[in-house]
Amino acid sequence: MNRLLIFLLILSTLTGFAQPAEDMPGDFLTKEFHKERRTKLREKLPANSLAVFFANPVRNRSNDVDYVYHQDPDFYYLTGYKEPNAVLFIFKDKQTANNGAQYDEIIFVQPRNPNAEMWTGRRLGDEGVKTRLGLEQAFTNKEFKKYNVDFSKFAQILFFDFQNDVRNEQYDSADLHDLIEQFKVKVNYPSANGSLSVNREPGKNNLNTTDLDGLMSSLRGIKTTEEMAMIRKA
Repeated sequence: MNRLLIFLLILSTLTGFAQPAEDMPGDFLTKEFHKERRTKLREKLPANSLAVFFANPVRNRSNDVDYVYHQDPDFYYLTGYKEPNAVLFIFKDKQTANNGAQYDEIIFVQPRNPNAEMWTGRRLGDEGVKTRLGLEQAFTNKEFKKYNVDFSKFAQILFFDFQNDVRNEQYDSADLHDLIEQFKVKVNYPSANGSLSVNREPGKNNLNTTDLDGLMSSLRGIKTTEEMAMIRKA
C-alpha cells in the first residue's frame, strides 16, 4: 500500500509538470497587450535606433538555493515573459534576415529542459514564446552568439548600463552573464571601467545608456484600461 501511495504521488507530481498551458491563471495581460506596448515604444524610439532589454538575473540565496525569480518589470511589460536568461531587441525600422524575412523585434530565451523544469518549473522555450506570447522571431539563447547584425549602422543603441553583478553559471554557456558578454563584444562596449556612462566620449560610439529609462517611464506612467483593471483587482 505504501509503495502504491508513493507511486501515485510521483505520478501526480509529474503530471503537474506536464499540464497544458490552459491551467495557468486566466487574468494575465494578453499577448496583444504586450505587442501594443512594443509598438508604442517603437514609435518613441529615435530614428535608426534599437532598444535592448535583458531579463533580470537569478539571485542566489545560499549554495544551491535561489530566491524566487522576479522578472525585470520593463522586460515583462514588453513581452509577458517571466523567465531568466533572455534578451530582447526592439528595432525602430524593419530588419532583413538572411532568408529575406523582415522583422522589427527579436527575442532569445532559455530552451526547454525537462530535467531542469522538474526543479524550477516549466519553460516556454522558443516555440512556446511564439505561440503563447506572439513574438514570431524567437530563438533559444544559445543562438544569440551567432546572431550577426551590423550594430555600427545604427545611430543609437539604447539599453540600461550594466552593474557587473551577474553570476556566471559555468555549466551554461548561454546564461545571462554570457548573453551580456556576447552583447558587449557585438556592440564594442568599452571595457575600461565597466561602466559606459562614467567616461563616455561623445561621438565615439552609438551606445546610449541614459535615454531608455525616460522612454519607458513615459509609457508605463500612463496606465491602459487593462492595467487599471488589474490594479483594481490587486
